[in-house]
Amino acid sequence: MAREPDHRREMTGRVTVGRRGEATVVDDRGRLLFSLDPDHLLAAGAVHGDLVLVRRARGSRRRTTGPAADIRAGGPRRTAAPALPLPPLGEVVRVLERGSSTVVGTLVREAGEDWVVPDDRRLPRVRVQGGSLGASPGEKVVAGLARYPGLGRPWAAGPVVERLGVAGEAATETLAVIRRLGLRDAFPPEVLAEAEALPGEVRPNDLSGRLDLTGEIVFTIDDADARDLDDAVSLAPPERGRWRLGVHIADVSHYVAPGSALDREAALRGTSVYLVDRVLPMFPPRLSNGIASLHPGPLRLTVTVFMDIDEHGRVVGHDIRRSVIRSAARLTYDEALGLIEGSTGSEDHGLATRSGTRLGPTLREMSRLAERLAARRRARGALDFDLAEEKVVLDEEGRPVEVVRRPRDVATRLIEEFMIAANETVADHLLHMGRPFVARIHETPSPDDLQGLRELLAPLGYRVPARRPPRPSELQAVLEAARGRPEHETVHRAVLRALPQARYSAVRAPHYGLASPNYTHFTSPIRRYPDLTVHRSLLGPPSTEPGLDAARLSAAAEWSSRQERLAEQAESEHLDLMKVELARRLLGEVHRGEVTQVHGFGAFVRLETGFEGLVPAGLAAPDREGVRALRPGQEVRVQVVRADLERRHVELALVHPLGPGLR
Repeated sequence: MAREPDHRREMTGRVTVGRRGEATVVDDRGRLLFSLDPDHLLAAGAVHGDLVLVRRARGSRRRTTGPAADIRAGGPRRTAAPALPLPPLGEVVRVLERGSSTVVGTLVREAGEDWVVPDDRRLPRVRVQGGSLGASPGEKVVAGLARYPGLGRPWAAGPVVERLGVAGEAATETLAVIRRLGLRDAFPPEVLAEAEALPGEVRPNDLSGRLDLTGEIVFTIDDADARDLDDAVSLAPPERGRWRLGVHIADVSHYVAPGSALDREAALRGTSVYLVDRVLPMFPPRLSNGIASLHPGPLRLTVTVFMDIDEHGRVVGHDIRRSVIRSAARLTYDEALGLIEGSTGSEDHGLATRSGTRLGPTLREMSRLAERLAARRRARGALDFDLAEEKVVLDEEGRPVEVVRRPRDVATRLIEEFMIAANETVADHLLHMGRPFVARIHETPSPDDLQGLRELLAPLGYRVPARRPPRPSELQAVLEAARGRPEHETVHRAVLRALPQARYSAVRAPHYGLASPNYTHFTSPIRRYPDLTVHRSLLGPPSTEPGLDAARLSAAAEWSSRQERLAEQAESEHLDLMKVELARRLLGEVHRGEVTQVHGFGAFVRLETGFEGLVPAGLAAPDREGVRALRPGQEVRVQVVRADLERRHVELALVHPLGPGLR
């Protein structure tokens, strides 16, 4: 369990401003260090996102309140909840690093002056000084921050540095997400030059010292639109009750030297970002979709983890080698599922290997092995969320036409289990070698988040154990109890939200959700920078300066965790953006939907077209009474009455509740 912060000394943390203006300082693990007086924050010249040196304010005392969920939302204290401690009042000593040097927002004109109203309302308004690049009111712009707020001046000032387009248009709002989160959508010339210098095919001298697996049946399974194929699998026929599973990962480290322009750019990006209509890759396409991607046919350099697995799903032996493969096929998840289930004609869709061997029998054996691995994980208490993946379908002009939900099936679970097994095996191997590496850790849920979960699930009849923290198996029991019921998704999402986010760390620690004592990320070096560092730790020569190596890995882990959060935020915001764009095309129409959540302020309903909207509780009768009577899983008819692209908000009106649990 993480040690509590020592509030008696000066500490470093990020300023976080809530939706209602409440300010706190949190450390790099998201723990609350201090609360801040808004006037003091203004006097210190600090704004949301700034890295600050902070200390306890004189005369402050530790206070208590209800669950942290209320603290974050700025809501009223619930007297039924146990009192939990709030951090003491702090004061900013100085700003160490600005969270951002720009603000993205909409240009407005007030009393003859131009202002930028930020999209992120936690940031200050910007008085345009130093030029507007000819932008007009109603345009979305990027403003540079030449002057930050101060005592008696609650606004910032600076010039417009980029015009993005008319606010409220989908293309403009997409670019605004990219700029606001500081994502990199273009590669510097020196990075592109290094990528262009890479070979287009594997050269003979690249094969030296590698295990030749070109005679093995190796293939990939990915989404239909995936282009960066960084993992392939193989399976030898079981012998004496043991399988020999091969997981073959693109050897990106062969092409990207530490400290090179490609490496520096990848480290800055930390991860690829997958928006609905585009990818912001970690590496240029010449590498990510070219020489490193495991497309079928050409030779590809890989790092292979062979695992000997017994009938109980235990990895009883392993071998890790640099290798060369020739992928036999590129399967989509749907194609793999068809082969596993033996759908009519599946074997005739061009999915045979070069030698004519059919993949169906191998995939069906893989499915049996994956179930053994999954059963072992469940037995040790790992959490198993069953949530469908959402994807927006675009037309030829890039406009959203539908949101489809892909449930987890046998094929997706197969790849999940194989990658988890490979990651655990590599982590254990590195630990045994005594080499520093970037671990993937997941800490236990906090008491206040657990209390919020109890309050949310209790009305639905689910009991979260009172022990602090509960074992993963106890939360898994809650997930299992909800499986197949109308409130299934509500319960699974609630438990997921109550957990802390997994992160990267140079200090090894358990992974709570996987119930794993030692875990890392190894299987996606094309799109995750920590995976590339793990490849180097695994395959490179032992460092003569282990302390320096550990320091570098620690910095990489912290930065990669931050970039991962930004990528997740961008992907989530852009998905919501495209859903609202779809809703705008359906204004006035009546659709069937399913209630997903019910709160005092209204009910969220997911429409059959895939997007979700809010039926406010304050509407006139009969909606008011209808909303109060709704429950998760109930089917209703709703009308789309409003779609605000800038606020990512869809408002619905209840037309008719159709009854409980209709699916």
